[in-house]
Amino acid sequence: MNEYLTREIWKMRKTIKHEDGTPIVSLVKVENKNYQLLFTSCGCENACTFCNYGFDYNLTLEMVKPELEKIDLKEFDIAELELEANGSFLSEREIPYDLFLEILHYVSHKDIPIITIETHYNTITEKKIQDIRRILGDEQNIYFELGFESADKDVRDIYNKDIDLTQYLEVTKLCDKYGIGLQINVLLGAPFLTREEQIQDCLDSLDFIYENMPKNTYAVLFPINIKKKTMLKHWEDIGIYEQISSWEFVELLHRIPEKYLDKLTIAWWGTRENSFSKDITQHPRTCEKCKERLIKFYVDFYCNWDVSYRKKMIEEIWASRCECDKK
Repeated sequence: MNEYLTREIWKMRKTIKHEDGTPIVSLVKVENKNYQLLFTSCGCENACTFCNYGFDYNLTLEMVKPELEKIDLKEFDIAELELEANGSFLSEREIPYDLFLEILHYVSHKDIPIITIETHYNTITEKKIQDIRRILGDEQNIYFELGFESADKDVRDIYNKDIDLTQYLEVTKLCDKYGIGLQINVLLGAPFLTREEQIQDCLDSLDFIYENMPKNTYAVLFPINIKKKTMLKHWEDIGIYEQISSWEFVELLHRIPEKYLDKLTIAWWGTRENSFSKDITQHPRTCEKCKERLIKFYVDFYCNWDVSYRKKMIEEIWASRCECDKK
């Protein structure tokens, strides 16, 4: 990571404090039957330019267990449950190991079809995977959601994203060995690139993922959201970065090869909030004429995986794109 960027980003994050009443753990509905079990941890140890996963609670088993027991997962119709912290769920700095094991026991045997764990690739070890399988069982459908953002090192450097590609690919093989699927995050809207370069970067990254990672890997496409207390927000404030149009995200979807359309999903398209993002996020740019139509499209796309249906949806909305889309 860039030393200057890392230092400045950590300074920003240290000014972020949770509001009184911010829950230690909360169950958050994402969309459809997908939920997050969100732990408000001490903050990410990495320093990406677009993230503000700052410094909140220092979690302990004694602190979290009573709050966790107040949430009865069986009261909810859950298709996928995402385990998340303020950064990496498998980071022992954020989620101590005894707490990690307790959470696994808590979600086990709840008849949840898919359990997804969001974490940084360098927090994954064979021992942790073995403990996950031991507690959740060999039949449980499990995914790791991993930040990747771009296959291009120069773009990752803009994001201050520290990834060793060789090591990253070895981790994907280790996950595959234990039957753990992968959801790989790809980010649209890199600073200092043109719109065309931003879109092409995502397309190239999808090619890299599907050519080099296990065959059951999914990509998760994110349009950049500008969050307060981030370097991205600072760059916007001084006039060297502009919030992307939501229509750029639609254009990306329009240009993705049809063969990939059932191998990806989308996130953070303009409605999502949780206990550490509420009221501090600028979503991709729209106007009042097209906002509702775009949100409906994104939700429909997210909830339906049929390739022909997705292709038709994309073609229809792209053909009727709004005049607010500035290229």
